[in-house]
Amino acid sequence: MKGIRNTSTNASTVSIDAYQIITDRILAKMEGGEMPWQKPWHSLGAPRNYATGHTYTGINTFLLHFLNNGLPLFLTFCQAQQLGGHVRQGAKGFPIIYYNVVEKETAEGETERIPFVKYSTVFNIADVEGLEVIIPEGSAVKQEPITRAEAIVMSWNDRPRIMHMDQQAYYVPAMDYVNMPSFSSFRNAEQYYQTLFHELTHATGHCNRLNRPDLAENMVVKGAEGYAREELTAEMGAAFLCGAAGISPEATDGNTAAYLQFWLGRLKADKTLLIKAASHAQKAVNLVLGLNSSIPV
Repeated sequence: MKGIRNTSTNASTVSIDAYQIITDRILAKMEGGEMPWQKPWHSLGAPRNYATGHTYTGINTFLLHFLNNGLPLFLTFCQAQQLGGHVRQGAKGFPIIYYNVVEKETAEGETERIPFVKYSTVFNIADVEGLEVIIPEGSAVKQEPITRAEAIVMSWNDRPRIMHMDQQAYYVPAMDYVNMPSFSSFRNAEQYYQTLFHELTHATGHCNRLNRPDLAENMVVKGAEGYAREELTAEMGAAFLCGAAGISPEATDGNTAAYLQFWLGRLKADKTLLIKAASHAQKAVNLVLGLNSSIPV
């Protein structure tokens, strides 16, 4: 009887072009003065395929939500045609990463399953012409942003302890606690929760949670390779959670200019940084929100 063996792969199997295309799109937004991940979530929810209803996950959630300014509804070129429409000439598509598996028989007679990563292109529904689009109703917001932010924190059953021992914000993996400055020391409540979400995102990397290597490396050597990736992960995770809570970026953009300059340089130097950090951030947010966190990138 033949055995089946899974062979793992990683994000390095994504083509260089995919990394470059995605990073260039983000850099264009940042060089225009915009922090793409600081964008309120759309009332219609996460990005999804209009034809199939499939909700995009992982890095694709980030790419489609934060690169797109329209409705979170997308179609491939062929899907638009199949529905009787066509993609508008000159429309700019959005890259998405997808996964597949090929099977290969080994010398031992086993079937080896080799996953691979590729990228494709989808178009926003606004760029599809000749199609009568039925827009789904948005979900009603039942809580104020700060109430929702506190609910996100308190509903995470495996959250670390949150303490207020001194006027600094940091996470201590060895003792699994987050320290926060006093609430009154922040200019507004939104900034308090943005900072708390940043530290809680770090905490998701604890060895008993997502066991993220970048966190351990960050704690040992501040200039280590994983440091920038871990800090960007935490910054993006905080923005995602602020979006989930309905907190507007206008209330938390005090440090945006400094972050823009810092990450512009890092992203230009490492075209893989964004995809890896976004994937880690999405996993972290899913853990905090209690969503499926089995994202392969």
